[in-house]
Amino acid sequence: MRSCAFGVLLTFAGSALCWWPLIIEPNLELPWWVPLICIALCASLATALCSQGWPKFLAASATGTFFGHCAGYSIWWPTDPIAGSYVLIGVVVATSVAVLIALVAALAGRRLIFSSPTHRRAAWMVLVGCAAFGPFALALTPPLVRYRIRANDRVAALRFESLKNAVQQTASDPNDLVGICNGSAVKRHYSGPRFSEDDWHRITGNYVKQDGYFFMVYCREQGGYTIDAMPARTKGDGTRRFCTDESGRPGCGMKFNGSRHACTSCPR
Repeated sequence: MRSCAFGVLLTFAGSALCWWPLIIEPNLELPWWVPLICIALCASLATALCSQGWPKFLAASATGTFFGHCAGYSIWWPTDPIAGSYVLIGVVVATSVAVLIALVAALAGRRLIFSSPTHRRAAWMVLVGCAAFGPFALALTPPLVRYRIRANDRVAALRFESLKNAVQQTASDPNDLVGICNGSAVKRHYSGPRFSEDDWHRITGNYVKQDGYFFMVYCREQGGYTIDAMPARTKGDGTRRFCTDESGRPGCGMKFNGSRHACTSCPR
């Protein structure tokens, strides 16, 4: 009975805490199915170790998911107001899916047989590991997010500089009849970190996203252009802002000044 109670506790903890690495902002952007795998493993292994208690494990999965979301959002409420308005729906959907996954996993766990003490110890270790996944991933989130931001900043600077050079070369090339409003023409002079083919079709007038940054070449200026780059999310993707125009002067943002899209000056 003690082992069954411990299994219920681990299943509840694993089902609750596995969602926190996805709720915290900024996060590692783990796929949504990672917590579901954790819940399935908890329910199936706990049932295999204590088959008569499978309804308790199913209840622990459901209540763990619900309370895990409630506690997580009470600590890290979404910074995006639109995302915040969907929190209740997300909690209901996540809990419902968790119940379904846990039910299937528990029924499958009833067919598992651990015939030796070694197998049972291994199953307990995996169950403990599933319960510890959430706190472990949560502890890794801040340093890994900082690493991602530094990497994104570095690549964005390289991509922006190469994009600026490519636009300048395209604009000054007398043999290039299509001009900078054609992404394929700019691509011929570009040598930095890659953009996708779809990005090149859209970048001259629309923002495209690569490595946590948005990039755009606004080519519809009278006698000029503006190149802008900014983080998709300032808290989780990057810290820098890049802008320049046909004059070559650097800026730290873009806005419409009444006559054209112009770069804003950088703070001193």
